Formats: sequence, C-alpha cells, structure tokens
Amino acid sequence: MPNAASSRTPQWALRIWHLTDNLRWMDPLPAMHRRGIVLALIVLLVAILWPAPTTRYPVEQPVTPSREVPMQAELQGNTPAAPAAKADSQGAWRSYQIASGQTLAQLFRDNNLPVNDVFAMAQVEGDDKPLSTLRSGQQVKIRQDAQGVVTGLTIETDNGPVLFTRQPDGSFLRAQ
Repeated sequence: MPNAASSRTPQWALRIWHLTDNLRWMDPLPAMHRRGIVLALIVLLVAILWPAPTTRYPVEQPVTPSREVPMQAELQGNTPAAPAAKADSQGAWRSYQIASGQTLAQLFRDNNLPVNDVFAMAQVEGDDKPLSTLRSGQQVKIRQDAQGVVTGLTIETDNGPVLFTRQPDGSFLRAQ
C-alpha cells in the first residue's frame, strides 16, 4: 500500500530521489548522504554552466580628476656641478662630485649613465686603482657625445689626472 506522500509526488521525481540507491560505490554511505552528494554535484554543475551576464563594450567608467604622478623619481645631490662649457670633438664634459660612501658605479646609476662602462674602465684601471679609491668630495669629469654615450672619464688623483677614453671597439683605454 503506497503512502500518502508517494501518491502526491510524480513518479519521475521518486526515481531521481532513489537514483543513488543502486550506486554500489556509495554503499558505505547512508541514503541521505548519497542524495546530498548528488544534489551538491547538480548545484555545482548548474553554477558552472550558468551563463554570466555579458557586458556591453565599450564600458564607460566615471572620469575622476587625475593627479599628475611623476614617472621617475627626482635625483637629488650629484647634479652636475657646472655643465661644462668646454666641449671637444668627442662630446661635452660634465663635472660630478663624489658623495660620502659613493662608488663610481653608484654615481653612474644615479645619473642614468651606463654602469657597464664603469666595469669596462675597471679592467684597464691599473695598479694604483684610481676608480676604486674615490674619496668624498673628489671631482669626476665625464664626457658624453650627442647620443649620450660616455666617451671619456677623468679623475683628479694625488698623482695627477687620470684619463680613460673609449676606443672604437667600445672598450676603454687608460691614457694617463
């Protein structure tokens, strides 16, 4: 004799409800857990396959007043002491002053010069190491051509000025 609940429920709904009763791999689980797992899988499948609302392009966004943000930090200190009025056929000379604890590589980096040039000069530096023994307040003059390529560097040392010049192959030569 069928009970009152089963007579009011359509036959297809009862079949779906009892679908998990025949799944043998779910045997260790109680019937309600099996039905809960199947129900969760159906909800998950519907959620994944549910179409997302489409946005219409172009999307208009409210315009907010923008503040101007600098793209690059301003470098302070180590500005050229005096842009050289003296220029020769290989470019213009600029004078820089070494800050306390500053290396030549840091000076080049701070002034947007190619640091690899420092390493190339260090290969021909010599035994007295004028590039490695910089002192605070020491003057360094750097010559750049019109394209911004470093073509020379001179440092005042105790033994007099030391000059490094770029060769046609890109390497440097210690001239003095």
